[in-house]
Amino acid sequence: MMAMFSTTFLRRLLTAGLLLLTVSLAAQEFVNPFYTPPQAVTGFGYISLDKISTTHNFSPMGSDSLNVGVSTYAYEDFNSPGTTTILGPTLVWQYQDNLTLDVLNRLDEPSGIYFQGVNAVAHQIGGVQNTIAPDGLTEYSFKIENKPTTLWYHPLVPGETAEQVQRGFGGMIIVEDQNVDATLSFWHDVFPTNYGVDDIPVIVQTKKFRRNEAGVIEIQADQGYNADYTYLVNGSVDPVLNVGADMIRLRFLNADAKFAFNLGVTSDLAGQNTQDLQLIAVDGGYTTQSRTKSEVLVGAGETFEVLIDLRGLEGQTFYLFNRVSAMPDGVIGNSTTTSGYATDRALMKIEVGPSTTISPIIGFPLNIYFDPDRPSQTEVSNTRMKVLRQDPLPAGNIYNVDSVQLDTNDVIDIVMQDSVEVWTIDNTTDIAHPWHLHGFKFWVTEIMENGTPLDLFDYPEITDGPQTSVFIRPGWTLSYITRFNDFGTQVSKDSSYLFQSGNLQHFDKGMAGQFVVWNGEESPSSLNNPNTTPRDMELFPNPTAGTLHLKGNSAKASILHVLDINGRLLREIRLAPFQGSTELNVSGLPAGTLVLDWRSAEGRAVRRVTLH
Repeated sequence: MMAMFSTTFLRRLLTAGLLLLTVSLAAQEFVNPFYTPPQAVTGFGYISLDKISTTHNFSPMGSDSLNVGVSTYAYEDFNSPGTTTILGPTLVWQYQDNLTLDVLNRLDEPSGIYFQGVNAVAHQIGGVQNTIAPDGLTEYSFKIENKPTTLWYHPLVPGETAEQVQRGFGGMIIVEDQNVDATLSFWHDVFPTNYGVDDIPVIVQTKKFRRNEAGVIEIQADQGYNADYTYLVNGSVDPVLNVGADMIRLRFLNADAKFAFNLGVTSDLAGQNTQDLQLIAVDGGYTTQSRTKSEVLVGAGETFEVLIDLRGLEGQTFYLFNRVSAMPDGVIGNSTTTSGYATDRALMKIEVGPSTTISPIIGFPLNIYFDPDRPSQTEVSNTRMKVLRQDPLPAGNIYNVDSVQLDTNDVIDIVMQDSVEVWTIDNTTDIAHPWHLHGFKFWVTEIMENGTPLDLFDYPEITDGPQTSVFIRPGWTLSYITRFNDFGTQVSKDSSYLFQSGNLQHFDKGMAGQFVVWNGEESPSSLNNPNTTPRDMELFPNPTAGTLHLKGNSAKASILHVLDINGRLLREIRLAPFQGSTELNVSGLPAGTLVLDWRSAEGRAVRRVTLH
């Protein structure tokens, strides 16, 4: 149960911790230590986070101008104050555990938290309906239904999200299974899990810095940028990661507000000698088997996991490399979209020391996990199409979904609980878009490029395993299958999930929409105006073999949608203003249970009717 408070508790008494390191710009030096965010483990099932304004040094050992304290935002573990000055602690959860987590907003502006990719009821995963006021405390409580995966958390405040993320907010979530599912527990024991030693969180971002009128370096977060930015790994410029000559697991998170990365590991600064990466997990969980990759393209907000075998390589040096030259057209972060600023370059140095662990893995590929949750095509009851566009809308010539901007008071789609649907996303724009679905994982079933089907085997980072986000390139029409088997509610904006762009600047301008997973309960809900009360609606006779009447009143013209039980739109009926009742044209509609969704100036109501 979520609870909100305007003040803090005594157990959350605050102590400010500022990291102030002084020192003077230089070329790539690779002298900064690799920063491993601290862990916040569920323990007794409770985690407390504070959203703080603090100071961070992005280059504490460097000779560049960023070797100075810079004002940042961060999530901080209440039980470990002073341990984070950028990003946030890594939250470690166990599959099927019950979790309670509270978040205190210590900023002087509204903010919040969204657990991206988490499978839970809409109002418990945070987001646009759960903004936290200054000095406000919000509690979230849910059962962890995600199987082992790497996720992340960040603010989701329309109009402010990109700026707050660029100022520092964001953190990794690791979900493990040590004893629930036998197969998943087996892989937990096989894969590296020693956090910070052979299981490494790698969070990549860009930031642009500027000097203000007083000459103080600050993050330019109030506007976008395409050049003169700095690459960061875990909040540091060109860090050095020290690992053993072992099997190493790298958990990658692209926590940037808009830029994509094309990540690989090389043994030279020029990026000529690439090392094999074994892809073992994508955004929603394990792949069916390990896939050998030289590099992985990752859009904003996406995650993936790889293994790299460094056994027998003590004393050698490698580099995390961003191969911009191999990025496809239209990907924000390539040379064209940055006016030539982005080029191939190393982001991090990896120095291999003595072995510290023994891995049971003797070779690849590994047959990992075929998720039984994946639905089959025979179960599909409905299909939906979403078109990514760029239109001259009231807010400007902006990217959007179906020529509509996000309205947090309106629900675009009603999905029936326990249904299986195929969604098709058609990217008609000139850039690639990270597409993210709240609350549910999905499996990509088809990719068409300008009408030609692509071989799914060539894109394992997209197609081999469950996803919660997917990077859709220009000219692509991508389809995925989803099971909406849990978390059904009444139709209400407060119970809405989002589909959205993972490019947070585009999201802030409205590239998103809301949907509800409906449990079939018929209580009416007002959606288009949050200040109105739920409206009345009566259908008679019900059941009916012929005529159907709607009892109520509407001072203005209104719209009634007739849907089948799977949420498929069958007919749109436009109603003139009326009082008392009006007859509905239901001729030609199929027999069975139908859903009538009435939207009027007085509010919105949803009812079921049976046609014989």
